[in-house]
Amino acid sequence: MAHADSSAADNLHAQATGGLAGATARGEAARVQWVKDSLVVPGERLAQAWGLTRQALAPAADRGEVFAVKVGNRLYYPQAFLGMDREAVAAVCRALGDLGASEKLMFWLREHGALAGKSVADALEAGTALAKVERLAAAWARERGASRVPAAA
Repeated sequence: MAHADSSAADNLHAQATGGLAGATARGEAARVQWVKDSLVVPGERLAQAWGLTRQALAPAADRGEVFAVKVGNRLYYPQAFLGMDREAVAAVCRALGDLGASEKLMFWLREHGALAGKSVADALEAGTALAKVERLAAAWARERGASRVPAAA
C-alpha cells in the first residue's frame, strides 16, 4: 500500500508542476531567456536609440505603436526596434492589433516565407514594402484570433 501512496504523491507532484503553474513558470523562464539572448532590451535602451525619454514609450504603447514584454517587474522591447524607423515599427505594431505581447514578439522574430525567409526587420531593411509587411502582420493577427485588427493596407 505504501507504494501506491508514493505513486499517487508522485502523480500529484507531476500535476502541480504541470498545468497552469508549470506553464506560468515556463513562460517566465522563456521571457528571462529572451533578455539573456538580447532578443528584447530595456525601455531605456530603445528610448535612447529613438531619441525619446523612457516615459514617452508608454503613450506609444497605449496607441499600439510599440509593445513591451514584461519580465519580472520590468518592460522590455524587441531588440529589432533599435535600428528601425519609429513610423515603420508603429505601422507594423498597429497591424498586429490586440494580440498579446508574446505573440507580437514571435511575429517580429520569426523568419517569414512571405518575406523571402527574412524577419520583419531584415525584410524592411532589404527594401520590402512596408505595406506588404503590414498585410502580413494583419493576416498573422487574424489567424491567431485577434479581435481588433485594422483593415489591410
